[in-house]
Parts: sequence; C-alpha cells; structure tokens
Amino acid sequence: MKLDSKDLKILDLLQRDAQVSNKEISAKVNLSLTPLYERIKKLTSMAFLKKKVYLLDRKMLDLNLMVLVSVKIEKHSGEAAQSFMDEIKKIPEVVECFHVTGAFDFHLKVYARDIDHYHEFNFNKLASIKSIRHMESYFVMKEVVNTTSLPLG
Repeated sequence: MKLDSKDLKILDLLQRDAQVSNKEISAKVNLSLTPLYERIKKLTSMAFLKKKVYLLDRKMLDLNLMVLVSVKIEKHSGEAAQSFMDEIKKIPEVVECFHVTGAFDFHLKVYARDIDHYHEFNFNKLASIKSIRHMESYFVMKEVVNTTSLPLG
C-alpha cells in the first residue's frame, strides 16, 4: 500500500508520542476526527502500528551503565547461532541483540546498575553460554542519538 503525506505525518506523530490526542493530530494533519480515526484504524489493521509502549528512564531505575558487547560464537552453523539466540533471550540485562556480518557474529546492548553488576552479568550469565568464543565490551560514555523514531521523510 502506498502511504500519502498525511499517513506519514500521522505515523510520525504517533511514533514520537503514543499519547498524542486525535484532536492534536487532526489539527496538525488538517483532517477532521472521523477521517483521522479511519486512517489510524487502517494503519493499525495493516500493521504499520504495532503496539503502544512507555519508554522508561533507565537512570531513574538505577540502570546507569550501558554496555555494547560484540560476540563471536564457536561455530557459524544455523543450529549454533539459534542456540546462542535462544540463550541470550533469557537474560533480562540484554535489551537488544543483533545477528550481524563482519568480524563479530552478534552485537548486544546491555544495561547494568554499575560496573560490579556488569561484572556479575558477564561472568555468571554471558560466560555460561558455551557457544561464545570471544567477547568485547564497550562502555557507553555518552548517548549522542537515542530514538525509537524511524525516519519517514
């Protein structure tokens, strides 16, 4: 389906703030409430809108340390990679996991309270995954860009 400029504007407004009111959206896209409601219903039924979530402030929850972890696994077979992915999904500190090309097989985004928490996570959780051959940890010093918004323009 081809999206027009009004659909893209609606999607952009909703992805930036899921709590934005239909009244606010209608004013910004120049649609009355009924056509706006129908467009949002259509976008939802076509799976452009997946779910509404709240974004939490990690520092308010005492998750002060963000670590990016690059992982190489022992074997590159589908079974070994699947085994790693199944294990990594069980670890709550891992909030993102990407299967990538290049020098490493996976990149992880991990949150921890502090360096001691990360040390415990690294030695007790990651090290227990037998298929890991090598890991490198990168401690994030500053978040320059952090958004959940997709580029729609």
